[in-house]
Amino acid sequence: MNRMLIIKTIKKNLRLSVFIYGLFFTPSACAQDLPKEIRGYKVHTAKISVRNQIEKTDKQDKSEVFVKVGEPYLIDVSLLGITFGISAEINSSEQSGTIDFIMFRDFRVNHLAVEIKEYKEFFTFKKNQLVVLPKPFEIRLSAAQTLRGARSELKKSEAEWTVTGKVFVFGRFKKSFLKFKRVVPIEINLKIKNPLINNQQ
Repeated sequence: MNRMLIIKTIKKNLRLSVFIYGLFFTPSACAQDLPKEIRGYKVHTAKISVRNQIEKTDKQDKSEVFVKVGEPYLIDVSLLGITFGISAEINSSEQSGTIDFIMFRDFRVNHLAVEIKEYKEFFTFKKNQLVVLPKPFEIRLSAAQTLRGARSELKKSEAEWTVTGKVFVFGRFKKSFLKFKRVVPIEINLKIKNPLINNQQ
């Protein structure tokens, strides 16, 4: 009887040890994807809601930051590629601060890779106050993407495009009397209106 009790105790402790090891020593997906620091800014994950102009904010949404993306507009269509702009506005429910710059990685529009230059427009924001970005983002689909095929793809009668990618927001954030130098990663997966529909030739 004592022997069975000892075996059960050993098994229980073994399962507990495995659980603790997994809890503390198994790296998370986020830790595997991102370093602890980028350009001297510590990486900080936050709950951020990104929506287009049509989608309404859910009153039950407990996100720290709400981002609303404006309707895209066509800037240029040429042999060099297609360029369009998108404005955005943000509202933070918990913090104030300043944004130093914004970096973009792995962005695609309808599965086509696009270029977005680093956004270097410095601006400030305050808790619970809506802020419109000083300048729109410029998204460019280059000729290297086989321009004719890309234009054909994007000019299809689809009313919306799917935009995916990752944004890194570098800034200095204030909460109460504390200040933090952080970079916040944001996963983007949203629908935007097709700005080429009314510009087809």
